[in-house]
Amino acid sequence: MRQNRMKRKSLAADRDDEKKKTKKASATYRGKSSKRFSCVICFDSVSISNIFTITSCKHRFCANCISKYVNIQINKNAVKVSCPNPECSVELKPQHLQSVLPKQVIIEWESAIYESSISLEQKIYCPYQNCSLMLVNDGEGVVTSCECPSCHRLFCAQCKVPWHADMNCREFQKSKTGRDEKQLDLKFWELAKRKKWQRCPKCSMHVQRDGGCEHISCRCGCNFCYKCGKDWIHGHACNTPRL
Repeated sequence: MRQNRMKRKSLAADRDDEKKKTKKASATYRGKSSKRFSCVICFDSVSISNIFTITSCKHRFCANCISKYVNIQINKNAVKVSCPNPECSVELKPQHLQSVLPKQVIIEWESAIYESSISLEQKIYCPYQNCSLMLVNDGEGVVTSCECPSCHRLFCAQCKVPWHADMNCREFQKSKTGRDEKQLDLKFWELAKRKKWQRCPKCSMHVQRDGGCEHISCRCGCNFCYKCGKDWIHGHACNTPRL
């Protein structure tokens, strides 16, 4: 009988020890989950589970801020998106942010990167204003008549106008339509000069700024200064008088 009581006492002690261990483990887990982190963008205190860490540079931001930051850069037609830390030049990649960005944003970002990898000579844009889809000339022969895969309308890839079915490109350029196009071009140049529009240093497209800072992001992926027309580099300081 005495031996049985000793066994029961030993089992009870073991159960008490196990409860103490479980309680200690639970306290340790709660301690880890309660850790907070201050985001350097919004300065809010967020939990560790809501932190996004950039693998290459180890800089950390809350998932909401990094998502908004990349969205803004993509909406500005930026192709290269760097770490938000002003002292860091690490480039972010779409595959790194798939866990925090919507799928559509990832698709748009990857499309912009692909478009920037194509040379300007290979790019052809649908001339219809309500389309403007970019196509790629693979260099296999001279492309004239071309059907846009988006709006399914024909256009001339050489003249960059809706398809001129009754004449070839040379005839079109010499025709009244061709002369009208040149007149329109001349009027446009006069307007651009009068309004002091700036031109992209990469693709030479005219840009009209309607507000905001001097940092311009062209649709070709080039970032430049609206005041001086030169490539925009981080920390760019322009001494050109305001236009």
